[in-house]
Amino acid sequence: MKLSSADKAMFITFTGACLLVLVFFFLGVKPFENPNPEEEFIEIPVIQEMEEEQEEVSKPIASNNVQSHRAYNTSQQLKKESKELFDQEDEIRKAIEARQLKSVQDLTAETENTLSESRKKQELALEQHKEEVRAQIEARERERERRNAAAKRESTVSYHLVDRDARFIPNPVYTCDARGKIVLNITVNNKGAITQMTFNKKASTSENGCLIDQAQAYAKDAIFSASQKATQLGSITFNFQN
Repeated sequence: MKLSSADKAMFITFTGACLLVLVFFFLGVKPFENPNPEEEFIEIPVIQEMEEEQEEVSKPIASNNVQSHRAYNTSQQLKKESKELFDQEDEIRKAIEARQLKSVQDLTAETENTLSESRKKQELALEQHKEEVRAQIEARERERERRNAAAKRESTVSYHLVDRDARFIPNPVYTCDARGKIVLNITVNNKGAITQMTFNKKASTSENGCLIDQAQAYAKDAIFSASQKATQLGSITFNFQN
């Protein structure tokens, strides 16, 4: 069966009215009674129920107090652990800083020792170099003095060559640490130049090599007068004295 729109509206209105009557009924509201009824007092045992409710309410409050107290203890424990952790970190930091400071101090001391040793070595090397330079200077001074003394030594030269005159014979200035007479046998050509010379050991009073070399060096520059003789034998004597 199909219902029209009017039938549906009537059905809904009727159903709503029935529900409203039921609600009023259950709520004790009588819509058709006197709107100003007389007041009635009904005794309701409220005190016991309120005491029970208070006991029930007090229980969760106590429970809540315990929970709050526990939360407070947990917070204190966390603060304590945090403080201990910070103290430990501070001790570790201080230990690290102390170790770093000790390392720096040890390194500084080692560096200073190294520099001190290096400075001492440099000073010692400088002193040794000074001593060497001083010794060289003193040696040169002694050599210079020896040469000056040798240059002041007196020496004489003489010759034996028949019918010949000496045109030039250098005066020997020798530097040998010896003295004595050196005799050289010579051969002179017709122009007066010495062409050959030999050391006369028997006629000499010294065999010092330095004196012999000095005598030969001066003798080779000697020049005598010319002669018709192609060659002529003779001698030159160098007397080296102190």
